[in-house]
Amino acid sequence: MGARRAVLPESSAQNPLTVIDDAVRLAGRTAIRLARGIPVVGNRFGAPPHLDLDGRVVFVTGAARGLGAQIARQAHARGAQVVLVGRTLKPLEDLAAELGDGAAAFEADVTDAPALRRAAEGAVAAFGGIDVVLANAGIAPPSETVATIDPDEFEHTVEVDLLGQWRTVRATLPAVIAARGHIAFVGSIYAFFNGVLAAPYAVSKAGVEQLSRALRVELAQHGVTAGIAYLGFIDTDLTSDAFADEHAAAIRSAAPGFITRPMSAESAAAAVLSGVERRAAQVTAPAWVGPVLAARSLTTAVMDDVLMHNPRVSDAVLSAEDDVAQRDS
Repeated sequence: MGARRAVLPESSAQNPLTVIDDAVRLAGRTAIRLARGIPVVGNRFGAPPHLDLDGRVVFVTGAARGLGAQIARQAHARGAQVVLVGRTLKPLEDLAAELGDGAAAFEADVTDAPALRRAAEGAVAAFGGIDVVLANAGIAPPSETVATIDPDEFEHTVEVDLLGQWRTVRATLPAVIAARGHIAFVGSIYAFFNGVLAAPYAVSKAGVEQLSRALRVELAQHGVTAGIAYLGFIDTDLTSDAFADEHAAAIRSAAPGFITRPMSAESAAAAVLSGVERRAAQVTAPAWVGPVLAARSLTTAVMDDVLMHNPRVSDAVLSAEDDVAQRDS
């Protein structure tokens, strides 16, 4: 006996014209959403209301130095009250003293969820709420292969760079929802670039990208927006330390110079805050990142193939493995 064909009630059957109409509406909404992300002209397509930072409370992790400190300085200069969060209190207090009124420092490691909750509660107590979260804290792993990296090093990188972002959001989310605010993740081109000799960092940034996308949908009903900044290499201690490693330097030499040329922390911070003010889903900097991101399905495949057949990359991978073998022998 043949399988019985399910018969849908007439009310649930989809009219082909309805399907086409829904598809057209979806395409139209998608086109408008993309147009909204275009600076200046985006407002013509009903872009989300401008988020003026003047008088807002901005919560920044990894704020003691580098990009986080620049974000805090520029947000404060725009009239925001800034909450400086990091692992070590003294440099945060020094920055708060430099900024003056409207700045407060809280010690919290992003691997410590209770400490982040205390920082969020302290921010609410000090300033009355949290409007914007800048999930910026991050570390770089040693330049080693997946086969040779110490498992604890791999997992610690993911613990800080991915789970630390998640904990930051979770701790601040009630206040951000109450403020109908914005969450901004400091991401990286490594969300879609090949992570050779930096796999835990790339894994983390790809995860942060997905976290940002999920939150943007989940929080829309609360009037909260979320976005991610795809940033290239930045002239910070983290980048300098990474490039100082001979294996990372070899990988760098295999890429076009415009990709690995660091931008200033000041320009990166300005791009991030511009995205916050536009409630942007995506921010890209420097200028070349946007086109590459738009063509990521093609560029990532080409990049993987180029790296795979580049002798400098192969030598760097073998050298990294040999160094670990000699160290452990």
